[in-house]
Amino acid sequence: MNITKKSPGLLMTLLSCLIFFISSCAPINKLKFVADAGPGSITNAFRAERSEKTIQPYDYLYIKIFSLDEKTNSIFNERYFSVENELLSYVVDNEGIITLPFIGNIYVKDMTINEARVTIEQSFEKYLNDISIVVRFVSNKVTLLGEVAAPGQHAFYDEKITVFQAIGYAGGTTTFGDLSTVTLVREKDNVITYYYLDLTKKNIASSEYYYLLPNDVLVINPIKAKYRELRDYALTLTASVLTSISAVLSIILITRSL
Repeated sequence: MNITKKSPGLLMTLLSCLIFFISSCAPINKLKFVADAGPGSITNAFRAERSEKTIQPYDYLYIKIFSLDEKTNSIFNERYFSVENELLSYVVDNEGIITLPFIGNIYVKDMTINEARVTIEQSFEKYLNDISIVVRFVSNKVTLLGEVAAPGQHAFYDEKITVFQAIGYAGGTTTFGDLSTVTLVREKDNVITYYYLDLTKKNIASSEYYYLLPNDVLVINPIKAKYRELRDYALTLTASVLTSISAVLSIILITRSL
């Protein structure tokens, strides 16, 4: 049997194997949490803004009542520490309402902390005199995903934090973290919005998204070098497999020609 006559068939077999292995490699977009940036996703107009956070559903509020009456203090304040000495809190429900003992439901959605404090004080004044109330956010969390040292949820206790502080909570970025295409995912009023940030630019400090809000998600996407490393590994593996296939086919053809 003439091996030369078999070369076209052998070539087609090797080509088919090559196409199969290349198509099996994960495309770049599948390696990202959020792959499609979309048109017009980067804005060039920034303004310095640190607007005061307003209360939203599923926020947690620490509320403490101070009164000259010790009985009032004991009724409303003994619940504020758990056995682990952590602050307990009231959760804002999906309609923006908190429920206080003896007082009932109070609507606080879209209020600032100070506005909520005044509203709660007015509700208490119907039943109690000479009281003072402290209201603050607690149990704030942001989520870091992608190329960070410690992905996951991270707690913070300020009203809001910067994107750099959030990355610091996650232990910083990995070697492959791309700071020029960071994705911020924010939900408000059941609407999820994606923002795209370039943390390599100094003017990020004047962006309205420089400060994160509770429940924000920050995704650090990988740089192209990571894809090249994975691609080179896939190509090396493909070449090795094709070499083995070629050797086996050559042995078969030689054996048949004898």
